[in-house]
Amino acid sequence: MKTRFGWALASAMLAGSVGTAFAADMPVKAPPSPVAPVMTWTGFYVGLNAGGAWDNNHSVDTFGQPVSGFTDGIGPGSFAATSAAAASGSTSFGNDGRFIGGAQIGYNWQFGRAVAGFEADIDGLARRTETSSLNNTVGPFNFAGNGEVINSTITNTRTTLNYLGTVRGRLGFLATPSFLLYATGGGAYGEGRASTSIVQTNNDCVLHPGNCITPNSAPFFSSSSSTRFGWTAGVGGEWMFAPNWSAKAEYLYYDLGSLTYNAALSTAGLSFQAGGAAVVNVQSTAKFNGSIARVGVNYHFGGPVVARY
Repeated sequence: MKTRFGWALASAMLAGSVGTAFAADMPVKAPPSPVAPVMTWTGFYVGLNAGGAWDNNHSVDTFGQPVSGFTDGIGPGSFAATSAAAASGSTSFGNDGRFIGGAQIGYNWQFGRAVAGFEADIDGLARRTETSSLNNTVGPFNFAGNGEVINSTITNTRTTLNYLGTVRGRLGFLATPSFLLYATGGGAYGEGRASTSIVQTNNDCVLHPGNCITPNSAPFFSSSSSTRFGWTAGVGGEWMFAPNWSAKAEYLYYDLGSLTYNAALSTAGLSFQAGGAAVVNVQSTAKFNGSIARVGVNYHFGGPVVARY
């Protein structure tokens, strides 16, 4: 009995030692290593931007057209035609840059290395009112034996855009998974303001200084203010520097078209015709277009996608 028990105990101990040795020789499976997140640009984003804006058009153009006047015995309307010519001209402004800043919201779709989307933004611009004057002297022309000369001072005032908004599509490709190059274009809108004032003097004192009369024109002022709609296009680059965060730099050109306004100018002062006057329609045109260079930062709600083990 004891012998049988001894043999059983020895057999169990031998089997245990063999199992332990076999288990020690088996390869150990290493724990899975973490996988780097895969960057995605798909999803909504919001952000802020700031930069500079420069006007590409630096003038207000004014054009006078005769409506009614006197006949000088040679041809009709010479007084009105001269008044209209003196009321025509272009005044120029500077092109200093202005601060621009605001916010944007958008959505991206990523297709492989291509990214398409849309973006809307609204920016405020540092307001600046610019005034420029032009002096014209036109004549002489003959009326009742006198040489008529009209002196005109044209003063134009333009208020630069107070705000600018855009709604654009974006299309680009990923130079790297985290760096996007894109082109963009769409609609733009903003408020434009401009005004024109003119003072004319008829100097008809060449031949008859004792009879000359030199009244100024009736006070002339014309202005307009309205929201303008146009288009914009540009290029940019955006870098996803951290999960959910990106920084961008872009250039945009915008064109909001022209703001045109009209009014009637009346100038008197013919020799021996104290009650006479020439009537001229004055049309002024201010253009609103320019360039924007800005940087921004965006927060992306989609975020990176982590690959499963």
